[in-house]
Amino acid sequence: MPAVQDDEWTMAESYTVADLEAQGISPKWLERKWMNVADDMALVPENNVRVIEENDIVRVEVSVYLMECMRGF
Repeated sequence: MPAVQDDEWTMAESYTVADLEAQGISPKWLERKWMNVADDMALVPENNVRVIEENDIVRVEVSVYLMECMRGF
């Protein structure tokens, strides 16, 4: 499978750092959760999941391939 281009990502989840801390969840935990989902869908996790932390916001972005699998396409 070719590398995922920048326009082939979609946001799966987004939280403030404070919200995550209040729930006892880390950005690493979210990343592992979504990497397990990618693995379950027979996709290479490292190529289909990324976590971005900017301005006290944590975003989980997944490839359009993973999102399409989640939607049943």
